[in-house]
Amino acid sequence: MDIDYTNYHRDKEYLENEKLFQNIFKKRYKIISRFTKNPRTVLDIGCSNGIFLDLYKKSETWGVEPSGSGYMMKDIRYTKHKIIHSYFEKAKLPQNYFDLVIMNHILEHVKDAEIVLAKIYRLLKKDGILFIDVPNAGGLGSKLLGDKWPYRLPNEHTYQFTKESLSKLVSGTGFNILHWESRSGIFEFTNPILDIWQSLTGFKKRFIINILASPYHLVSTALQMGDSMSFVAKK
Repeated sequence: MDIDYTNYHRDKEYLENEKLFQNIFKKRYKIISRFTKNPRTVLDIGCSNGIFLDLYKKSETWGVEPSGSGYMMKDIRYTKHKIIHSYFEKAKLPQNYFDLVIMNHILEHVKDAEIVLAKIYRLLKKDGILFIDVPNAGGLGSKLLGDKWPYRLPNEHTYQFTKESLSKLVSGTGFNILHWESRSGIFEFTNPILDIWQSLTGFKKRFIINILASPYHLVSTALQMGDSMSFVAKK
């Protein structure tokens, strides 16, 4: 598999649905904040158009983004964050510099996850925090739907991680895992009611899907077998 992420097909989706992604990223921000508050330096790998980095208003924010979304940023956002237009594996970044590194639905796309994690380890300061969020191939949806699971994406995802496989990989590259959790659907949002309301007013199809799928979202999240899973680890 060799995907050209310099022209990623989801760029337009990220730009047109900023409020949706803000709601998602605030959920992850709250998880991270339990382990590091007001980090001085933050790196977001696969930062798209910088929405996640916008949450770190008091931090020095860096992003790595090979996709065209980086070029489509508003001027004020572009100057606010230090964006490197490159694949992470090739990006030149300062070692022992970052307090927090974020990989939100990125690790499953890379060619060699072990090499990527080893590089992140070198970039982080002592006791620095790594946040990873990936699709959960060990979740309820994956088990029920098999190859029809929407997050399988064999043309994009090099890896299909379970809690066990990613725990082994993260620990094997020297990190100490502090936290793990799994969620689905509306529970991916910091404010599920806001997402339902926004989908009602602007995305009727997603509103109907949210309502019909809400029992599954509730059960899979309660069982910690959701479609997405988060890891927080420390160097």
